[in-house]
Amino acid sequence: MTLKGARSALSHPAFSGIPRAHLTDLIEELAGSWTASCESGLDHRRGRRRKRQAGAGPKHELLFTDRVVVTPVYLRFQLPHAALVELYGLERSTITRAIG
Repeated sequence: MTLKGARSALSHPAFSGIPRAHLTDLIEELAGSWTASCESGLDHRRGRRRKRQAGAGPKHELLFTDRVVVTPVYLRFQLPHAALVELYGLERSTITRAIG
């Protein structure tokens, strides 16, 4: 299954338990603070602000949208990480970092 297909399937209210309109609102509401938190953590680890433009360097394997979608599915059904790995086609460590 493709990443887009997994996102579409798991964002269905039957899986997430959240209507898509509310899920979209939640993603929009949390995106700014999540990005700021990631950037702040990076600044703290580096001990300074970034030198290059945002977006340079490695990309997240699991986008913020996918992290928000996969978390309620995991919490609702207690799916093993291995099942989510198969749906998203990613490494287990990526899923584990996303949902804890």
